[in-house]
Amino acid sequence: PGKDLLIPQSGFQWRFLTTPADIAIGGGAAGVGKTHALLVDGARHRHINDFAYMVFRRTNPEIILPGGLWDEVQKLYRKTTGGEATQKPYTWHFPGVERRRGARIVFNHLQYEDDVYQHHGGQYPAIAFDELTTFTEKQFWYLVSRNRTDIGIRPYMRATTNPQSSGWVKDLIAWY
Repeated sequence: PGKDLLIPQSGFQWRFLTTPADIAIGGGAAGVGKTHALLVDGARHRHINDFAYMVFRRTNPEIILPGGLWDEVQKLYRKTTGGEATQKPYTWHFPGVERRRGARIVFNHLQYEDDVYQHHGGQYPAIAFDELTTFTEKQFWYLVSRNRTDIGIRPYMRATTNPQSSGWVKDLIAWY
């Protein structure tokens, strides 16, 4: 009661968030709502205990800069899903499930290529990369190996990207 609905916009966001693909990479120019779509997606399984949506940016400042992911997630979820934020690590905890095991979105960075090893042993039902072209191919494929779960949903990954004239992301999606 008293909360706004959390639904994707028609067009890009709707197509990006309704695809059945295990890995979806959504691209486009600034302003089409790519990051917002990731935040909407993060709330998809908020009623499932142990659900964790891992959102990665390349550096921590990209998460916490004014108007960045951390500001946006708090604005969006306070108006829609409710819940509460903690900052160590940057996590949004959704209401309505056991707090200790509750659904959450965790924001993290992979500034250095070997930062992926901090996730060794992790099991992440859903993983999102905000601006995939800023990550290395090694980081992406390593996190694919962490994309697994036993909580009753099919694991999936979402990534956003801006147009790229060359690079590993362009090579990855060239077949499409």
